[in-house]
Amino acid sequence: MKLILDKLEKVILGILAVLFAVMVVALFFQIVMRFVFKNANTWSEELTRYSFVWLSMLGASVATRRSRNMDVDFLVKKMPKVLRIINTVFTRSLIIAFLLVIIIYGVNLVGMTFKQLSAGLRVPMAYMYGAVPTGGVLMLLFTIENIIKDIKNSRVKEG
Repeated sequence: MKLILDKLEKVILGILAVLFAVMVVALFFQIVMRFVFKNANTWSEELTRYSFVWLSMLGASVATRRSRNMDVDFLVKKMPKVLRIINTVFTRSLIIAFLLVIIIYGVNLVGMTFKQLSAGLRVPMAYMYGAVPTGGVLMLLFTIENIIKDIKNSRVKEG
């Protein structure tokens, strides 16, 4: 499973690089058109915005895998070991519940927006909203992987 998730992370990192390049080029084009030619267009601004949304959701999934999401652990470090374990289980349960809500409502949103076209690019909005359930599924997978790692590491420390 780790091998598959490692390859998936590499694919995501490649997509992130492409999305970032698309964002930079589209934004540069928008700036040149607006300030040099005094002629703004809608598609480049839209492309930048949607690239940023996808970049954020996919980037959050990589951050989840690497356990780089924001964490305030000042109080947690001061807790006794039993309370830390309870806190971790409770926190991870809330994260999983939140991700399931994101996935379910994101899929519903994608289904409702297939016929709605974006103003500038004229593509179905479902492609844009698809970032929400996609990122949610990836974060859920990586959260489960982190839980499994934590369980294995606690057994190694005890044994």
